[in-house]
Amino acid sequence: MNGSLPRILTAGEREAGGTCAHCRMAIQYGQGVAVCNRCGELHHESCWQLKQHCGSYECAQAIRSTDSAQAASLVISRDDLNTVVPMPSRSSTASSSQDASAASGAKRWNKGSIWAFVISLIGIPLFGIVTGLVAILVACIALVGHRHNQRGLALGVLAIVIGMADVVGWAVGMSYYVGSSQTMVSLQDMAIDLESLDDLPDHLARAMRANVVVHSAVSLGRESMGSGVVLSIHDKLAYIVTNRHVVDPEYTGENSPPPDDLSTFDRIFISTLEHATLPAKVEWIAPGGVDLAILSTSVHGDGVRAARWSLDTTPHIGDKVFAIGNPHGLGWTHSSGDISQIRARSQGGYRVRILQTTAAINPGNSGGGLYDEKGQLIGVNTLTGDKRVAEGLGFSIALPTLLDLAPKRLATLTKDTEASSE
Repeated sequence: MNGSLPRILTAGEREAGGTCAHCRMAIQYGQGVAVCNRCGELHHESCWQLKQHCGSYECAQAIRSTDSAQAASLVISRDDLNTVVPMPSRSSTASSSQDASAASGAKRWNKGSIWAFVISLIGIPLFGIVTGLVAILVACIALVGHRHNQRGLALGVLAIVIGMADVVGWAVGMSYYVGSSQTMVSLQDMAIDLESLDDLPDHLARAMRANVVVHSAVSLGRESMGSGVVLSIHDKLAYIVTNRHVVDPEYTGENSPPPDDLSTFDRIFISTLEHATLPAKVEWIAPGGVDLAILSTSVHGDGVRAARWSLDTTPHIGDKVFAIGNPHGLGWTHSSGDISQIRARSQGGYRVRILQTTAAINPGNSGGGLYDEKGQLIGVNTLTGDKRVAEGLGFSIALPTLLDLAPKRLATLTKDTEASSE
């Protein structure tokens, strides 16, 4: 393996100053020197004895090749393989540590879920449309980043549910109160000048004096307001027609049968032309969900007059008409137009005749009168088209429909007026 044995000699002038192939130190004069017989490389004698081979590059390569050829092969038996234990992977190590944490009860709460739950609860008494959306957003972020070794998954889901309830509840509540509220002007602040009625033609002045304001306290702090028309006055008791939806907050249309006990309507008041406010009683509610009602109240003085009307009056398409009512709380307002169409509908098993008019009908006009150009009452204003998408669409229930549906007792009272109102 070592090739040939070196030549051992004492360094003379020839060898002195050379470099040892092993320790790379200079060879001094008189030192023992080993000279490789294969390549002639110089070594300190002590270095050769220690290494037992030549330190030159050529001889070292040959030695390594020989050693590799003679090296023993590594043999692994089946028994050796059976005794091998695999090293744990990184994921299993992490899982073991997590399981250990779970076993020791060291699970931590998901802070995002906690915050989302708190915000959703705050949205119940506060403005839930905004806080509810914030709670939903925070909960979604928390659930996306949720880890299985954390607590709070159910809390995050609950925050989303409560947040959605906040948004829906507040949206419905606001739409109800905003949609049901009307921009009303105080009658005392915008009272009419009674002297203005003296200059009016008789047919128009009579229609003005037949108009009243109907107030109905539908809930605590909220009031519904509409119009009414005096049909007749007997022994200082005025009978007034209006819409059912003005006095009945539960009215929803055809599916609203008349209540059995009319005394439940106990918070209804009438304002007359002289601004007197009088309690009123509901005498009749139309059957079949037809939007009509008749009230009664005591009146004094000559300020209030019954409207003129006659069953012989037949309206036609194109006839000039005018409406008297209290739109947006502006009492005794006149608007004019014409009859654009005459329609009919079946409601609750009854045939209802409808007059379509271009006269301006607005919230507050409900229950007011529609008159022909001679001042004869021909209909009761009941509804209008959506002002955001349409103009000139107003509707009135024709007067014959009211008289056909009204009970005989009330119909008799109104017929007296028919004979005397001419």
